[in-house]
Amino acid sequence: MTDSSFFNPLENFVQSWTTLALAPQKLMQSFNNGWSFGNVIINDNNSSAPQTEQAIVAVESYGRQLGKLLDAVDVLVERQPDAQEVKPFKEIALLKDKIDKVKHDMAVTRIDQLRGDLELLRMSANPADKADYEANIAALRALLGELPTKAN
Repeated sequence: MTDSSFFNPLENFVQSWTTLALAPQKLMQSFNNGWSFGNVIINDNNSSAPQTEQAIVAVESYGRQLGKLLDAVDVLVERQPDAQEVKPFKEIALLKDKIDKVKHDMAVTRIDQLRGDLELLRMSANPADKADYEANIAALRALLGELPTKAN
């Protein structure tokens, strides 16, 4: 004897949906209970308002926030008569120097990458790449023409 449900597609369809009805009809659960920025993790355990922090970082990254604060503190430290003798003041100056060096090194790296990318476009057989190369070279020449002739 054969099973009649095997031949009844509608019954098979309804049966497959009724087994899914055991799942909750509404599920309120946060799938992003925390978020990370580099090695910093923001969640309910270490922040009283993680959504607020996330909104702030969306506007200004931690790096920008810290950079602005460090620049301001550095100016205030430089105004102190004992700036060269007080250890925390010297540490601020050293920290700023390290960060400025990283920024400089990264600028050089980006310029090297740009040069390589431009060379790739220049050597390409693709006419669209050649057009991109010419457009970018023209934009760079215009930018360089606007800059002072000597670096400060």
